[in-house]
Amino acid sequence: MIYSEKVKAYQKLVNDIHNCPKLSECNISISSKTAQLEKCQFCNEVNLWSYWHGGIHNLDADILLVGQDWGNFSHNKYEGFIHLLKANCKKTERDYTYPLEQSITDQNLCKLFDMLGEKYNIRNHNNRNVFFTNFVLCYRASQNISGGFRQKWANNCSEYFERLVEIIQPKVIICLGRNVFDAVVRVAGLEPPRHKYNDTIQKGELILTFNDTTCVVFPMAHYGVFGTNNRNKGCNYRGLTLQKSDWGKIKDYL
Repeated sequence: MIYSEKVKAYQKLVNDIHNCPKLSECNISISSKTAQLEKCQFCNEVNLWSYWHGGIHNLDADILLVGQDWGNFSHNKYEGFIHLLKANCKKTERDYTYPLEQSITDQNLCKLFDMLGEKYNIRNHNNRNVFFTNFVLCYRASQNISGGFRQKWANNCSEYFERLVEIIQPKVIICLGRNVFDAVVRVAGLEPPRHKYNDTIQKGELILTFNDTTCVVFPMAHYGVFGTNNRNKGCNYRGLTLQKSDWGKIKDYL
């Protein structure tokens, strides 16, 4: 697919995400404590996370990094970012950055990408070889609800993920956490492995085909404190040592 065709297909994808008719289905629940989702209509990319590395300028990226879901976009942590988005939403050129503080979590991600030779800092969005997205493309409607990921959310976003992969045609897909990896495997028409996720990570990559696009898919732990602690469980490792070893395997496919 030539780049101009990718741009048209991507713009159609973003529009379809904005007009997705499945939101009410995602929010059907027998429990009042279950997180509800909402759309972010002023996001002109597939996902707010794509504004850091991704979006319409990164459609030839070799690496597609997939997280689970963003959370609540109106949280005060993102106030400055959302203000810039709204101010620039009608402009064709992006002149805003991803203004998150240098949290340990985001610093960890930068360190892991260093393993691949993809160097950038927290506010730099000029690396065109990486595309960030979450698998679930809507956002949690409450600032007070976390956790409670629902398989229904992933099922309803699967078609959009598959279309994104077909547009970008990445060499490598990096899945952050079991929910994400399982969802990506299902999009490829397979059933995910049933053993412990650390064992899945240890076994390494799968080569999966999404319609006509074949990618090397890596199961990885999330780089936050919780994900890192789970990855190190039962091992004599601390910090990112084990995860750096996991990510080091990706270099052979780039």
